[in-house]
Amino acid sequence: MSQPLPALVDLDQPAALDLVQILRLAWAGKWIVALTTALAVLMAGYYGFAVARPQHAAITVIETRTSSARLAPDLAPDLPPHLGAALAGAPVQPGTQIQILLATPILEQVIARLDLQDDPAFNRYLTPVPPLSPRGLRIRLRNLLQGRSEPVPDAAAIASKLVQNLRAAIHVTHPRDSDLLRVTVTTGDPDRAMAIANTLAEVYLADQVARKGDALAASIALLGARSDALHADQAATTQAITALVAQAGLQDPTRADMAGRHLQDTTARLASAEAALARASDPANAQRLTAQIAALRASRADLETAVQSLTTASQTRARMQRDLDTAIAQQASYQQQLRALSLGAAQIAPDSRVLNAATEARYIGPQKVLMVQIAAMIGALAGLMLVALHHSLRRGFADAAALQDRTGLPVLAQLPLLPSRRPARLLAALDATPASAATEGYRHLRTALMLHGAEPPQVILSSSAIPGEGKTTQAIGLAHGLAQLGKRVLLIDADLRRGAFRRYFRLAGTEGLAAVILGHSTLDAATEPSLIPGVDLLAGGAEQAAGGETLFLPALADVLAQARAAYDVVIIDAPPLVPVPDAVVLARHCDAVILAVRWDKTPAAVVQAATEKLAAAGVPVTGLTLTQVDIRKQAQRGGIGFAHYGRGYFHV
Repeated sequence: MSQPLPALVDLDQPAALDLVQILRLAWAGKWIVALTTALAVLMAGYYGFAVARPQHAAITVIETRTSSARLAPDLAPDLPPHLGAALAGAPVQPGTQIQILLATPILEQVIARLDLQDDPAFNRYLTPVPPLSPRGLRIRLRNLLQGRSEPVPDAAAIASKLVQNLRAAIHVTHPRDSDLLRVTVTTGDPDRAMAIANTLAEVYLADQVARKGDALAASIALLGARSDALHADQAATTQAITALVAQAGLQDPTRADMAGRHLQDTTARLASAEAALARASDPANAQRLTAQIAALRASRADLETAVQSLTTASQTRARMQRDLDTAIAQQASYQQQLRALSLGAAQIAPDSRVLNAATEARYIGPQKVLMVQIAAMIGALAGLMLVALHHSLRRGFADAAALQDRTGLPVLAQLPLLPSRRPARLLAALDATPASAATEGYRHLRTALMLHGAEPPQVILSSSAIPGEGKTTQAIGLAHGLAQLGKRVLLIDADLRRGAFRRYFRLAGTEGLAAVILGHSTLDAATEPSLIPGVDLLAGGAEQAAGGETLFLPALADVLAQARAAYDVVIIDAPPLVPVPDAVVLARHCDAVILAVRWDKTPAAVVQAATEKLAAAGVPVTGLTLTQVDIRKQAQRGGIGFAHYGRGYFHV
């Protein structure tokens, strides 16, 4: 027979996003969201309408162009770079044009033309800084950290700051694939913005004209200097030619030819004499020919030297004449360019032009409506984040299901808040609202206890983990509900350290539980009737100094035995479990132990510590109650409670 397959292990699946729960959470924190939204809107509105200054933008469009060259390129290397570029019409990159437009000399001219040094928007030194303003506090803090006092600005510092502030108000862009510069000036005054934009363009164009004028003036001066230098060179060359002609005897143009012919004739005669000497046999004739040959050779050497000198002088003269002719031609060219520059100096125009001048300044900010809308969204988002953070940090329990799942103990009832939270009005609230969610919660608790086990518990302990959980209210409400069934109930205040009954009831006597345990009084003498029909009270007594030690006496069991015999139900209001051990001692004599857990407040770790104390003493916890439940908030946060669905049966 085959064995059955083991069951598959269910893997934990990620929890689905519960939109309804998210909406409930947001609705529960609607006042927080509304508060943060209102604060954000108020802050944005105050800044936009009271603090922020209106800003207007004026736009001027400049078309950049490049003029043609006016001079020969050989002049550019001898001029300064910026003058050479302006003179030759060299193309300038858009980035360079923007830097020129925002250069300090340009902006200083704009400041001077428009008297911006008298405008508080640019010269902030004109307006005293309030010491308690954000700017004043920032300046004081900076000076304090730097260990110095605020320096008194001088003229240079003011001028530098003016240029910085003006440059910050100007934004220049270069549209792609175009020769345009888009100048945008943003200020609080629309007329001032237009004036700055147009004046900046005028100064920029005037600067181009000035740079061209400087370049032309430098070029004219350079050409004049070169022309004068060439004229001096011409005079020196002419003088050198005259001296050479006089020295070399070149005045007679036939002299060189005659010297050449004499050299040829002497050379021929020398050759004839040398031939005759070779044929001569007579010694006397040979001697005569030898002397003649020597004389001819000396004459030929002199003639060769003379011819060479004349040839060299002629070549030198020709070269000097060519240089003179070149200088004359160059000077003529310079003179022609000087005339052209002199005529062009009166017709200087900028390379750029204003394509569109600023005719109006449009309002650009602050966008008050948009600012308020964005602030509202940010405020709402911040509020939702605060609500989510508060929800994530909440350590309490939202409903009975969450409490039971966490502790593993049954939850007997959920006890909503009573209409009146004052202890002295508790009984009046229970009697005045018999059909309320709060009184119905105590009926749930009563029913759960009466149906617990084979026999209903007779001695019931009401306690909590820590103070302020509503254990005393729980005990009184349970006694009230049991008395309505005709039960005789004894309500005991077992908190001998800090009894609570005197805040709820008008007690006549001073004897109480402590006196009965110590044998100073009897049970009948210490009890007194309450305003609840069928419910008697046994206060803690005046001997509270004994504290928990009194509860450890064996007489406690005898007192509770007497109470069992005299009453149908005994309800003990015990101290909290975590601070003191009194409730553990009392719980060992009880039939049922109920722990009050405050809704949305008591941490799970505290509840666990209380139950562990009882478990260590061998006392089982009958059940838990979720007290002081705010029905409306519980429903908003997704908690499940009977009161939310009780419309038509009682007043929610």
